[in-house]
Amino acid sequence: MDLMSCILISVFSFIFIQALRSLYGKSGGRNHQLPPGPSPLPVIGSLLELGDKPHKSLAKLAKTYGPIMSLQLGRVTTVVVTSADMARGVLSTHDQFLSDRTVPDAMKAVNHHEYSLPFLPVSPRWRSLRKLCNNQLFGHKVLDASQDLRRSKLKCNNSSKRSSNAV
Repeated sequence: MDLMSCILISVFSFIFIQALRSLYGKSGGRNHQLPPGPSPLPVIGSLLELGDKPHKSLAKLAKTYGPIMSLQLGRVTTVVVTSADMARGVLSTHDQFLSDRTVPDAMKAVNHHEYSLPFLPVSPRWRSLRKLCNNQLFGHKVLDASQDLRRSKLKCNNSSKRSSNAV
C-alpha cells in the first residue's frame, strides 16, 4: 500500500506541475512568434475548440483571432490560414519551408523516409526522384501504353466487388 501511495502522489504531482507550466506559458513548447490562437489544454491542446463541425469552428475562431491563427492539436502546433488572400501570400513566400512533411516514427524506424518521395525534403535527391517518376511512371507514353492493363484491372476489381456484394 505504501508503494501505491507513492506512485499516486508522483502521478498527481506530475499532472499538477504540467498543468501549471501550461497555464503560465513556461512549457517552452509554444513559440511566442506564432500568430494568436486559443489557449491550449495540457494534453489535447485546442482539439475541443474544433468540435464536430471544424469548418464552422474555424470560421468562428477566425472572427476572434484573425485570418491567421495557431492551434495546438494534441502535441502538434498548427498554423491555420482562413483567408484566401493571406493563404496565397503565405504559400508564395514560404513555399520551401512548408513543403516538408512530418515523417512518422514508423517510417524512421526502418529508414523508409530516406528514399520515400513524399517524405524527402526538397533536395537534389528529391528532384531526381521526382523527374524519374514523371518520366518513367506518369509520362504520356507510359500511361498510353498501360491503358489496356489498367482497364482490365479495373474490370477485374469491379467484378470482384460485385461478387463479394452478392454473397
